Amino acid sequence: HGKISALTETGIDKVPISNWWTERLLPALNHDKWSRKTAWALLWRNKSRGHHFGPYHGHQSAPDFTKFYDSELTIFEGQTGMPKVRAAQEKLIKNQHCLSNVAKVVQQGKVIYHGAVNSTFPGDRPITDDTLFPIWSMTKPITSVAAMILHERGSFGLDDPVSKVIPQLSQLKVHNQKGVVEPIKREITFRDLLRHTSGVYGYDGSFHEEGTWKEIIELKSLAEMIDLLVKQPLKHHPGERYTYGMSTAILGRAIEIISGQDFASFLEKEIFHPLGMEETSFHLNKIDREQRFQPLFVKEKENFRRGTKAEDELYYQPGSALALGGEGLISNLRDYGRFCQMLVDRGRTRDGNKIISEETLSIMLSDQMGETPGFGGERSPNKLGLGFYVLENPKLGGNGAPKGIYGWGGYHTTHFWIDPVNELYAIFLTRLYPTPSESLQIFRTAVYESLGP
Repeated sequence: HGKISALTETGIDKVPISNWWTERLLPALNHDKWSRKTAWALLWRNKSRGHHFGPYHGHQSAPDFTKFYDSELTIFEGQTGMPKVRAAQEKLIKNQHCLSNVAKVVQQGKVIYHGAVNSTFPGDRPITDDTLFPIWSMTKPITSVAAMILHERGSFGLDDPVSKVIPQLSQLKVHNQKGVVEPIKREITFRDLLRHTSGVYGYDGSFHEEGTWKEIIELKSLAEMIDLLVKQPLKHHPGERYTYGMSTAILGRAIEIISGQDFASFLEKEIFHPLGMEETSFHLNKIDREQRFQPLFVKEKENFRRGTKAEDELYYQPGSALALGGEGLISNLRDYGRFCQMLVDRGRTRDGNKIISEETLSIMLSDQMGETPGFGGERSPNKLGLGFYVLENPKLGGNGAPKGIYGWGGYHTTHFWIDPVNELYAIFLTRLYPTPSESLQIFRTAVYESLGP
């Protein structure tokens, strides 16, 4: 409404309406008579001058990013008492680190900040409380909690070989340091899958060419995924080092076999339903894809472009049957916040029902790597648990956070962390590839500067 007022003060004939205003003005058609009249006038003028209403085709030169954010903060609930967080969200857009983004900070069960700063960049979409995001690797903590639920019930030991439930894993081969394929020295354990030391990889980035991703998204089940992965030699012997890959997806298949349920059903029963996570799933229906799924942008040099279908959709395609435990979930801020709140509450729902025990959660947050190389390096402030990083040395990169916070991130620039000291969780969601390192640093610094000493 305020945007239309500003436009009419300028004068309808003087306002250059481009394709992307179509999406911005359409909501006004559902408001009062004056708004509808103004919106239709703007849209009709645009059409009468021959402007195209279809997809945006890109700038001829790099745009001025200082202009591509809304001047008004979209608040869904809670307070606006963290202006530094709002400023950080604006800064991320102005400095071309992302486009529309949303953040939420909850302390002691109370929302202290919850708002979006929406880019008006061509082709971007304003974020609402119902916007859906592919959370990619933020699926891993959920799958890890699911596995540890079975562990604490006695279904497996952390150092048991996974071949107990997936026999094909006992016959794996590995590329040794000379490039020669040889038998594995020991089998993959559940601990290996949870801490990414299995030697299984798979992120070859082949969105357009033949490769791991293209083959996987065409599969119909996790059983077929195992058949595909065991044909590839491991990158190294199990337990030798950290390698980020598809270990957690294999864990999802193990959960299926142990529980006797398909993986998605197990998550629904044990985590999503008890926590009220009604919008979290592995697949999109057509309406949600068109109306609620946040578009992907890819950063190339000094400009953004819309992601291609291959980059954007992957296994969210219609008819996809996979439920990838390491990268497959779609969720929104509200739902993922419920998962985070359960972690803040040490494994329990808000009404006191147990999802996972505090003792098991403590195991997940303990250092699982020891002297095993590969995670973070000597200057990393974090240690690796089971499904989470844990901040060990705040002086090396805590951005104001205390020792012991833990969390993870996602492929398209999504972040969350849990702060047991301050009884707090924070989430940041946008859609950009590749992920700029500054996004987490700027957001986390703003949160802790707002909290004060």
